[in-house]
Amino acid sequence: MGSGNVLGNVRHELYAIARASGASGKDAYKAAGYTGKTPSAYVSLEKRPTIRRRIEEILKQTATQSELSRRDILDRIFQDWELARKLGQCASALKAGELLGREMHKMFTERKEIGGPGDFDNKSEEELKEILKKELHDLGWNEDIVTNFPIKGGSAIN
Repeated sequence: MGSGNVLGNVRHELYAIARASGASGKDAYKAAGYTGKTPSAYVSLEKRPTIRRRIEEILKQTATQSELSRRDILDRIFQDWELARKLGQCASALKAGELLGREMHKMFTERKEIGGPGDFDNKSEEELKEILKKELHDLGWNEDIVTNFPIKGGSAIN
């Protein structure tokens, strides 16, 4: 864990680290080297403001260190794509390109059937248009494209 405001008492620090790592109060108490005579002996440590602050501090440090934004991930995939192309690694370049296309442009999406046989037989044209609009929207299509999407006879979904 990061140094931050390390507690002066080593056992208190060990307790805070164990709690921040997800251990129960009882387990953290034992991990810090304490041997309480009662099952709730850890409660006095849990109530100390300095220990509670230290647990929060450790949790914040961990969250900051492990946080990767969507942008960071896409940048890394793009760098991998460029490197794979330079090294002539076609399969890796294609996979990175596919991931970028899926995320950034909703490309290469898996196709799925909606409805079963006969589900649309008794639908009006307006109901079918609404189903199409919803599915196109769910696929990430721009609202302008959905509104102006051509259907049979050259008309648009309006």
